[in-house]
Amino acid sequence: EKSNWRDHYNSQRQYIEAEQWFVRFEELKLYKAQHGHCGVPRSAGMLGTWVHTQRTQHRWLQEGKRSSMTDERIQKLESIGFKWSMISDKMHEQEDA
Repeated sequence: EKSNWRDHYNSQRQYIEAEQWFVRFEELKLYKAQHGHCGVPRSAGMLGTWVHTQRTQHRWLQEGKRSSMTDERIQKLESIGFKWSMISDKMHEQEDA
């Protein structure tokens, strides 16, 4: 029996957003394989913007604001060495320059 988006998500939009998140996560894993870190510069197109958004959503979650960040996403990002602080990633960006 094929799974339907309704089995796991409240709306088709939520399902599409989740699919897009996983696509970007896979891109981030490729970036890390190439560069050795997850410090994608914000200027690096859609992936850079997505990385910045993950940090923002994580901060909002910690501040008790509405956020799309979930425990599952936090675990996935941290499992590949994602840093929630920009400071640690700035050092990597300088190493790449």
